This record gives sequence, C-alpha cells and structure tokens, in this order.
Amino acid sequence: MLSKTWSLVQEPERRGAIGSFMKMAKAIRRQAQTTERVALTTADALVANQMRSLARAFRSQADILKKKEKKKKR
Repeated sequence: MLSKTWSLVQEPERRGAIGSFMKMAKAIRRQAQTTERVALTTADALVANQMRSLARAFRSQADILKKKEKKKKR
C-alpha cells in the first residue's frame, strides 16, 4: 500500500486529470486513521502523542489536496 501511495505523491500528474488529488487525500486520511489506532493501543505516552501529531499532519495534508482539487476543477 505504501508504494502505491508513494507513487501518487511523486507523480500526481501521471495519475490522470481529475480525481488524482482526491484519491491521494483519501489514502492519506486512511493513514491518519491508522496512526490514531496506534496511538490508542500503545502503552508508551510519547509514542501515542507522536502518532496523534502524525494523524493531524496527515489530515492537514489531505485538506490541502482537497483544496487543490477544487481549485483545479474551476
């Protein structure tokens, strides 16, 4: 899964015109959910905080991609 996501990050223009940013945003949001699950299940408070921070960063990036897609459609 990571390699597919990585290829989208590296070359979004090769993924087709409309929808590439949205697909990437969806993949990033899934990563945010995964990191939150890790944060909830880990016993180490430092790791949990880092995972929550990473989830916030993923969501911010997904929001940016969503805005780019909307701008692209105009």
